[in-house]
Amino acid sequence: MNRAVFTKKIIPAILFSVAFINLSRAVNPGEMFPKMDGWELKKGELVYTPDNLWDIINGAADAYLSYDFQKLYTAEYVDNQDRRIRAYIFEHSNPTNTFGIYSQERSEDYEFNDTGAQGFKSGDAYYFISGPYYVQLTASGSDMSDQLERLAQQMEKSLNQNNALPGELNMFPEKGKVKLSEKYIATSFLGYGFLHSAFVANYRNGDNTFQIFIVNPENAEETGNILNSYLDFVKLPEDQRDNSDVYKIKDPYNGQVLLYRHGKYLFGIMGADDKTQEEYLQLLQKK
Repeated sequence: MNRAVFTKKIIPAILFSVAFINLSRAVNPGEMFPKMDGWELKKGELVYTPDNLWDIINGAADAYLSYDFQKLYTAEYVDNQDRRIRAYIFEHSNPTNTFGIYSQERSEDYEFNDTGAQGFKSGDAYYFISGPYYVQLTASGSDMSDQLERLAQQMEKSLNQNNALPGELNMFPEKGKVKLSEKYIATSFLGYGFLHSAFVANYRNGDNTFQIFIVNPENAEETGNILNSYLDFVKLPEDQRDNSDVYKIKDPYNGQVLLYRHGKYLFGIMGADDKTQEEYLQLLQKK
């Protein structure tokens, strides 16, 4: 899939309630692509599924499938000057997975827009997420930014979703967080099959760079299974697992990791020195 180059524009961070509720609504595919004055709408006849996604995006398909991709709807808009806008709407199983694939493709260097929950743009491309949908608009023709923005706003209305980022992002401490570095990793976080459903953000504290992650599976039982699998992996003796909420472990591939369990959440701090770990553990506990 072709990717546009985006210019840098810093935008204020947006805070969202931790009590994130999935209020996404099903959309009739016939309503997804609105008509736009002065443009002919040509809807794609084929709806792509996990079985044939490779046929249209090939090398990128595996990444989308790892976030429980469901369907891809396509369309093209053409005006009387033969300028064209290609519209892709990727549907994932829930807004968290949609944010996950989007978070793999955004960068703090992009120019961001306020359509949907969040998006980024350039002169010939306009991407945004809205509920379980990831909308990608790309244009061929000169000076198309206004048309892309107009179409994106009309599509946002057609999708009619609850436009919120996952509430877990609000659990990250703000101090030292690298702007727009948050990602969601659905499977095999850090390369470990037992670690999944993880939000992660990058931090800078003086000369110290490190990461904080938040593992949020479906229930507390699964959190316990993940924690025990991790402790088994690092060979922490059973007599040192005294039902503590905090563990400092030596990960053979990621160095010292502090783990903090609270309810159904498992928090981790890795790559930080002892003083920084203690400081950010307190910030997480306050959150």
